[in-house]
Amino acid sequence: MITASHNPPEYNGFKMVLKDMKWVRGLELLDEVKNLSGEAVGKKGEVKEENVISKYINHILSFVEADKIKPLKVVIDAGNGMAGKIVPILTEGMPLNIVPLNFKLDGSFPAHQSNPLLPESQKEICEAVVREKADFGVIFDGDTDRVCFIDEKGNFISSDFTIPLLAEVFLKREPGAGISYNLTASKIVPEAIKALGGRPLRSKIGYVNVSSLMRQENAVMGGEVSSHYCFRDSAYTDSGFVVFVIMLQLLSSHEKPLSELTKPFQKYFKSSEMNLEIKNKDAVLDKVKQKYCDAPQDFLDGITVEYKDWWFNVRASNTEPLLRLTIEANTEEILAQKKKELVTLITGK
Repeated sequence: MITASHNPPEYNGFKMVLKDMKWVRGLELLDEVKNLSGEAVGKKGEVKEENVISKYINHILSFVEADKIKPLKVVIDAGNGMAGKIVPILTEGMPLNIVPLNFKLDGSFPAHQSNPLLPESQKEICEAVVREKADFGVIFDGDTDRVCFIDEKGNFISSDFTIPLLAEVFLKREPGAGISYNLTASKIVPEAIKALGGRPLRSKIGYVNVSSLMRQENAVMGGEVSSHYCFRDSAYTDSGFVVFVIMLQLLSSHEKPLSELTKPFQKYFKSSEMNLEIKNKDAVLDKVKQKYCDAPQDFLDGITVEYKDWWFNVRASNTEPLLRLTIEANTEEILAQKKKELVTLITGK
């Protein structure tokens, strides 16, 4: 797949998957390219053309009972990406009143950046949901592997709340199944999965890691804080459209609006991931480790420290002189206090 996902238009890239559905990582490919012989470089491949849209639509709809989707008013922001091409085909025949935003395909992304997690990308759809009195809003990134939701009040719904909603659907179908999530997700994610009778599976940061853990544990689905959601019955890959149709059926089966469905999960107070510029990352991580040695620590990805009423994760960027910090607490006061404490410790300011 030729895509740079949510990156700005000057970027491009490739997603490559082997026939056994294992991801090809860029650094691994670099080593392979360096070792190619002249004979391998000159070997020609084969190009095949096939229109797979109808098969693709049928696959997406296999996750729901489309005849149970009720009339709903939905604002959909395609962000000038592929959702503008697929949504009209996918929703044909559904009893939906769709308010389309930015459906014209344009790789320069004139409406807003292709990253749905940015507040500036959410502004238009949040206002439109309230103005149109819609049931909810949906915003996709450029290649539609990520999707975010807006409730009927115009509030952005964190993936920390979407993962439990999806888990409820899949665990009803397959009681006791595994659900993978990454380690900076809210505590409410594993708590909700356990309460629903599922197996919470904690992974390193990154969708590829969430997907890989799913495969290892035969989990039914996985969710990542950047709003990637992947499914065993979709070859362990991510799909914004699968999440979209499941949400349509979920809201059709409940009398409650989206804001009420997510309310039980809004139990803790979590910071957005903070990027702190640091010169000597290893030395700072050692300092953090020593400072918080009175609580359980794990090193699955960076350092995670968990206290009774708060926890945090700090990890080094692989490409920049940054430490990435996430904090969650039982109260806003504790969150503010610990955020100040940790930022001061890490930055020295």
